Amino acid sequence: MKNPAIEIKKWLIARLAAYAYIDVYDGMFPQNVEVDNEYIVLTSRTANQGEGKGCFQSEVSITIDIVTRSNSFGYKRAEIIAESVMAGVNSDTDVILPTGWDCKNVVLESINNLEDLDPFDNTFRVILRYTFVITQTI
Repeated sequence: MKNPAIEIKKWLIARLAAYAYIDVYDGMFPQNVEVDNEYIVLTSRTANQGEGKGCFQSEVSITIDIVTRSNSFGYKRAEIIAESVMAGVNSDTDVILPTGWDCKNVVLESINNLEDLDPFDNTFRVILRYTFVITQTI
């Protein structure tokens, strides 16, 4: 059994770049690099595994953190990016994984809006939590 979260992460990075048109980072954005005022960070990943006849089945949950900073207040831009992400990753999406892997289901578990603790920072975030049901042939 291999870690299915790794394969989903690879697929998501490519998919998000194609639909959201902004930089996507794994875990955190680099502190020493000039970053745009809009970016996505793939954060917490969890997976549980069960074994069936001829395959392993896992539920993999991944959080997509959409971050926007601007001179104006409000979630509008972050929500526009979130809608682009949701258009590219939904229950109708064909998740392409390596041979031996198959994604049976994609579920958007939650959508949360967060604002930065400093009200003058003008950072607005939309957090999307997805769950993918993955099978891996034994």
